[in-house]
Amino acid sequence: MAAGYWPRPWTCEDGGPRRWGTPGDGGGLGIAPGERLEVVAARDAFATDALVRREPGELFALRNDLADRGGRPLAPVECWVERLDSESMAPLARSRRLPAGAWWPGGIAAHANGDLYVVSGAWAHRLDPGLAVLASHRLPADRPHNSFVLLDGGELVVKDCDVSEAREPATVSALDPETLLPVAPPLRLPEASIARLASDGESAIALGTTRAFRLRLDRGRGRIVLDGSWRPAYGPAPGRSYGWDPVITDQHVLWLDNGRNRTDRTMLGSGIASDPLRLWWARRDDGRIDSTEVSGIGRGTVSNPPGWDPEGGIVVGYDSGNAVVAAWRIEGDALVRLWRRDGIAHAGHLIVHPDTRELVAGDWRDRSSLRHPAIRAAAGALSRRFAASARLRRASLRTGHDRLVVLDLDTGAGKAAVDVPSPVQSFNFPAPGFGRDVYYQSLTTIARIAVTADGAGAGRTSPT
Repeated sequence: MAAGYWPRPWTCEDGGPRRWGTPGDGGGLGIAPGERLEVVAARDAFATDALVRREPGELFALRNDLADRGGRPLAPVECWVERLDSESMAPLARSRRLPAGAWWPGGIAAHANGDLYVVSGAWAHRLDPGLAVLASHRLPADRPHNSFVLLDGGELVVKDCDVSEAREPATVSALDPETLLPVAPPLRLPEASIARLASDGESAIALGTTRAFRLRLDRGRGRIVLDGSWRPAYGPAPGRSYGWDPVITDQHVLWLDNGRNRTDRTMLGSGIASDPLRLWWARRDDGRIDSTEVSGIGRGTVSNPPGWDPEGGIVVGYDSGNAVVAAWRIEGDALVRLWRRDGIAHAGHLIVHPDTRELVAGDWRDRSSLRHPAIRAAAGALSRRFAASARLRRASLRTGHDRLVVLDLDTGAGKAAVDVPSPVQSFNFPAPGFGRDVYYQSLTTIARIAVTADGAGAGRTSPT
């Protein structure tokens, strides 16, 4: 966790700007024999972008009115922040509606000054813990901005993304945390960047469509500087597409490619690029780069970062298009395969518990016949009705739903799984709970899932 964040676990997406997916509080689930997972609270909440924590018991959700705008990406939306009951998931307080713009999942974080910051669409907002708005700023690029990172000095670094074509070069801005006004002129990257930023607190990594870029804020000169000596190239290639969110370890930057897809309610079978998806790693010092296939199956795809276990040196990759999850140990600059699980359809952000050696992932289940291209195209025409109708979403659970699974981080063996009443696969940001629980989040659903004694509750569970 960088110094710019509130000094508690999981005060931003992925648990920190390095995007390890680790809570950092030693609070794993610790599922033992005779225990199970149970959905103890669930709420239809279309549309939710992210869940983050602040103080113990304080849980916040970034939401928007996408349901009123037809439910499609790039629809113009307004957003708001809700404070949730950490046990029931019921809203306890809500900010006023905030201007956003063209929708793509935004971001929320608790700053070291105690306030909450939101970037959604083409706007940045600052709210106090009671959700009163303190400042707002319209960003220079009139495109959706996919979240932000905080530097150790407290500044916000934000970046837009051309999610429709992946052609327009991205614009990076640095904002003052007090006023949200720019502290430097915006910097235009050499190419488009769809992935979210990562940061070690001093520099930020932006993953372009063919290269990785490192940026830093030169406070003395008041400008954002692009490191010309570090630009690892990973493309292009005819059968591959751009990568997603990078992960920063002590020695390497990690990411997954083949990010272009035709996702609807699931990423299964949605890949466009013909080649197998690859996991990439580049040295942070000299930019030397290498890669390995995750599944070896064509038309693989993802839209999120790998997971990282800093204690065991384990990186977890996945192929959301082909339902494969795999793990490697980094030894020097080489990856050694530890395990592979086929048939686990994970698409969202991972949670890694180094203390209990547990990996929290998703596992979408549906009828494979519904993924036929003609049926998917016809179903797309119902997206406006689906977004507007909680009743229709409940009815669609008969044709597909998500699951939450917990795997052994070292072996991939299944420890527990539970069905989640979400008619859409989770692509977004879960959060660890305040006890032996976890908060699930998809575009349609937020839920609290807890460890209970076998037979203690009514939630459905099954082996993985």
